[in-house]
Amino acid sequence: MTTSKTAATPTWSASDMGWPRPQVIALVAAGLIAVALPFLVPDRSWLAVATLGAIWLTLNQSWNLVLGFSRVWHFGQLAIYAIGAYVAALLSLHSTLPPALAILLGGVAALIVSALLSLPALRLRGIYVALMTFGFGEVVRLLIVSDQTRFTGGTFGLSEYPGFDLGALDGLTRDRVYYWIAIAVAIVTGIVLFLIVRSPLGSGLIALRDNPTLAAARGVSPRVYQMLVFAVSGFFAGVAGALYAFVFGVVSPSLMGLAPMTLLVTMLVVGGLGTVMGPIVGTVIMTFVQARLQSWPDVRLIILGLVLLVMIVAVPHGLVPLGARLRKKLDDWIAEDDE
Repeated sequence: MTTSKTAATPTWSASDMGWPRPQVIALVAAGLIAVALPFLVPDRSWLAVATLGAIWLTLNQSWNLVLGFSRVWHFGQLAIYAIGAYVAALLSLHSTLPPALAILLGGVAALIVSALLSLPALRLRGIYVALMTFGFGEVVRLLIVSDQTRFTGGTFGLSEYPGFDLGALDGLTRDRVYYWIAIAVAIVTGIVLFLIVRSPLGSGLIALRDNPTLAAARGVSPRVYQMLVFAVSGFFAGVAGALYAFVFGVVSPSLMGLAPMTLLVTMLVVGGLGTVMGPIVGTVIMTFVQARLQSWPDVRLIILGLVLLVMIVAVPHGLVPLGARLRKKLDDWIAEDDE
């Protein structure tokens, strides 16, 4: 048993799957800072940036389950995110459901669509999955843009629908509550997805990623596992979209544009695909970079593209695995000195 566990460790990305003590301390410290952030950053504009970053973190963690741990080139995740946002906004407009329930139903709707999307994806491999899922996203976006009934608001999207009832809270306090809700959802998402990755389902996903033939021979069903991972990933992406709808009070086709896709892919690549800590590190860094680039809207996408290109060439596995390798070399160097 010991030999098997040791042999499996590298496939778990030892950088963050073993949870060494320094990493636990760093996570606890990061969590405390995240909770206290609204008091450390009293500026409302930066608090809005942090809230959006927390929503992006939920989306990135869900996307990493498919793109990183399963290594399925799924580029329709922003469409799934937008479906959750639109479902929640439409429920708020046309029903009396409370926002919390509308968010859950947005997640469920996204789950169903994502699970159905996994069926054709199963028949394809590599670049063909990427093209199919990207095409799916474009179809969803064009259907919304060309909606002549105005049910989805067309190009302008939906706004002025009921949101969270926060009573008579002042603007700054209201923004703090929005942030805490967003960070709580991101933390819960991270915990659930971490437990999934460490579960038999996660073991099957990684086995299928590393050696599909051997995994299938051992009874791991690609169809079942891929549908499950698409469904789980879709649910949390939909929840992220629904939360965005209620926090920012508007949904539009721009949620599925090239700019947000470039940004989110860059976040995952910067942090490290297929690692638990990767989406956290990448989202924090690139949310700050994105906020600073707001002053240069004409070149923002070019700069993001250059960052993505440099990371792919220079640090293809991301900063988290790089940090793990450097830490290992340092530990080895210290051990040699002790001898």
